[in-house]
Amino acid sequence: MAYDKEGVQALVCALEDVRNSNLIFVDKKLRSVLKCLAYYEEFRAVLEFCNKGFDYESEKRKALTTLGDSNILRLPKNQKNLVALVANMLVEFDAGIMDVLSFSTAFFPAENKQESFDMLCVKLLEPFKLAIVNFVVEGIKEEAPEISHQVEFAPSGLMAQVEYLLVNMAKAVQAAQIEDDLRRELSVMLEGFSVALDSRDSLMIKAIWIGLRRALADEKLCLNEIEKVDESLRLYLVSR
Repeated sequence: MAYDKEGVQALVCALEDVRNSNLIFVDKKLRSVLKCLAYYEEFRAVLEFCNKGFDYESEKRKALTTLGDSNILRLPKNQKNLVALVANMLVEFDAGIMDVLSFSTAFFPAENKQESFDMLCVKLLEPFKLAIVNFVVEGIKEEAPEISHQVEFAPSGLMAQVEYLLVNMAKAVQAAQIEDDLRRELSVMLEGFSVALDSRDSLMIKAIWIGLRRALADEKLCLNEIEKVDESLRLYLVSR
């Protein structure tokens, strides 16, 4: 993508300054990003479009979740919601409602604060930059929903029934005497199952659970939880 517009170039530079900044000056550099977004008409137009009808608190709860002892950031796949979410988070960072360094260490734990903040730049600010620049360069337009199959929604109560089991399984995986690579794989599968439950997509829930169930059972882990999840899925008509 060619950055051939003044506003785009200014935003890219402002975000690069954030990424290259000494942690002491991060707040000041983030404020420069907000000033850039407010100064250029094209960004104001994109933000107005993305924030129209956007429920920040609801989307924030979906994006910032906890699985076991781990905090997880899941950015929206919809680029309009992604832009609105991160822009509002930047405002909260600037206002002191959230502390950006505490946030980065909580959601991107690493050996030190600098590495955590570097990951925040990669996982949060970079997707935001690409999304908002794309709206400016390609023009504002609604995204067509990506639907590859007819979604059959699971009842809303399923997640409430299974959530505590997910937490127990995550703790068991972390405490298990298994190889670190396998521990990471199982943790990713658990996160994927959590995402599927959030989506309420019955087909996705069943598909991910089959793989996760087999992987846990092969290691003789979480056998009691597996039985209870199976029972919940049958109860809520996800599994037949």
